Amino acid sequence: MTVDRLLSSVGMRTFVKYYYNFKNQSRSYCIANFEENFTDKAKSSKTGHAQSIFKNNMEKDALLKIIHSSRVDDTTKLKATIILKNEFGC
Repeated sequence: MTVDRLLSSVGMRTFVKYYYNFKNQSRSYCIANFEENFTDKAKSSKTGHAQSIFKNNMEKDALLKIIHSSRVDDTTKLKATIILKNEFGC
């Protein structure tokens, strides 16, 4: 799957908000720790797609796409920029 398709399934804001959970925690931990009222199926799907981004080493590309997206709010872009700098020195 492409990074665009994976990000579309996760949601750009969700990917940034839970970046470190998706990266460092188990699938069950991520599913149990969503603050939003997503269905269990949606939580599972979002987590699986997000963790696929990491599994396939696409997280830098995902963050860059989020930062350059016209559909993402400024706060999310700023958080993505901070993560990008901390993770990749960009």
